[in-house]
Amino acid sequence: MTEKNEIHEKNETTETTEATEAKKTTGTTATNAATAAAAAADKTERVKLSQWDAIVLESVRSLGLTDEEILHRTAQGDLPASRDEAIPSFEPLLTLQAEQPETFERAVTEGYRIKYNTLGGINTWIRIVFGREAEVERSEGIEGVASELTPAERDRLEPVLSIGWTIEPQQSGETNGEAAPYRIVPVRS
Repeated sequence: MTEKNEIHEKNETTETTEATEAKKTTGTTATNAATAAAAAADKTERVKLSQWDAIVLESVRSLGLTDEEILHRTAQGDLPASRDEAIPSFEPLLTLQAEQPETFERAVTEGYRIKYNTLGGINTWIRIVFGREAEVERSEGIEGVASELTPAERDRLEPVLSIGWTIEPQQSGETNGEAAPYRIVPVRS
């Protein structure tokens, strides 16, 4: 074999080896990326709470307790008395913390999604969290909860709603951070 042929053959072998390694690396990288994405989705997916547990948690939060205080005081069974006659007791949080401590901790520190919403529950959640009175429309075909929300409030409410609910703006255009009218409605097909 001539020197020129040997160099050409060596280059082809090197290119083939590099291409094979690149395929392996790309395949591994893609697999690792997919695995990492799935793991990240698992970690960032919100835990699910019953609507009542979510309302009770937000009632405790509305008393000015920090996440750490909520976790500590619930673990100690030392929650303050409720100031809202609609929520007679914070006992459901004690039960949730005792039966599902990881779910409870993640709900407090990372957020949650409500398993199943009702019109009345959405109305109560908005009143407790944002201090706003909302209007509930129960007529068939136009069911929904109407409320003024700032962009930050809308962004806080949206991931909490159970699947099957959406927030519809009632005016077009920019709100410049001001409250605007929205309707929280079941998704219609």
